[in-house]
Amino acid sequence: MTAIALDLSKLVTAEDIAAQEALATASAIKAECRALILSVVDETAQANLLAAVAVGGLTEAQLETFASGVAWIAAMRAECAARIGGGGGAWPAVPTGVAELAAAF
Repeated sequence: MTAIALDLSKLVTAEDIAAQEALATASAIKAECRALILSVVDETAQANLLAAVAVGGLTEAQLETFASGVAWIAAMRAECAARIGGGGGAWPAVPTGVAELAAAF
């Protein structure tokens, strides 16, 4: 009788599959969150707004809108984490004026 050698190092467990699925789901949720944020304020606008803030180049009203935008991004990130954790609800609404401010930069 011939012995059959089994390489158990290639065995994929249910836990392995669940971990891979969780990672794929988390990646998809993060990508959706990023795309939603960038659809409102792209990376160039973000950099230009930060530069304007740093040199005092925004009006008081623009600073308030900028602060609303920063809070919205934080809320988006919190919702992203909640969704990854299996909860969550709707994505936060973009505050009034944020998209317009971003478009100006």
